[in-house]
Amino acid sequence: MNEQSSDITAARPPRTRRRIWYFAAFAVLVAVGVVAAVYAGQRPLGEELATGTASGWYAAKDVGTTFTDGLNIITVTPQARGPLRLISARPLMDDGKTLRVVGVLARVIPRMLPPNSTSGGLQQSPGFPPTLPDAAGGVPVEGLVVQPPEQGEDLWIEIQIGYEVMAPGRSTRHGVELVYEYEGTERKAVIPSYLAICAPATVACDPEYDE
Repeated sequence: MNEQSSDITAARPPRTRRRIWYFAAFAVLVAVGVVAAVYAGQRPLGEELATGTASGWYAAKDVGTTFTDGLNIITVTPQARGPLRLISARPLMDDGKTLRVVGVLARVIPRMLPPNSTSGGLQQSPGFPPTLPDAAGGVPVEGLVVQPPEQGEDLWIEIQIGYEVMAPGRSTRHGVELVYEYEGTERKAVIPSYLAICAPATVACDPEYDE
């Protein structure tokens, strides 16, 4: 009995190793399938857009303040071969309770600047939608179609994000996720725009990124 038990025990490891190998191979195939499905549904940005270098700003504001942040710019490059249809724009916020997002708009600069506008850039404006005249003209992000630049034309997409200061403390943003459709494929870009808002207006507020 002891010899028979020893023979049976010695015969088991190869089958166990085969089962482990089959399981590992199956797990790899599943993982590859999941990754392939993700990339088939949504790809990172291509040469049609350029995010540029990181930028941002910071300030201390009183509770109850509503403002628009417009320092969220992405370039439409000359390599764009056709229109881009915007789907969504989402600020990547931390879990702080100081800021609440009240809305998001988009402009194509300079094509959607208001008449006689003297500026194509916006850091912040009181209110949302923004009350500064040069900041007017934004529309809802979803469905906005951006035609490629003409020869020699510089073209940007500006995302305007409205915030309300809700409570004392600090809230930060680490970028803006832009989802869009290009050449029949849904794609995603992250604009490296940073924001730190502290409340109330009398407190010191440090930047969220290295200047």
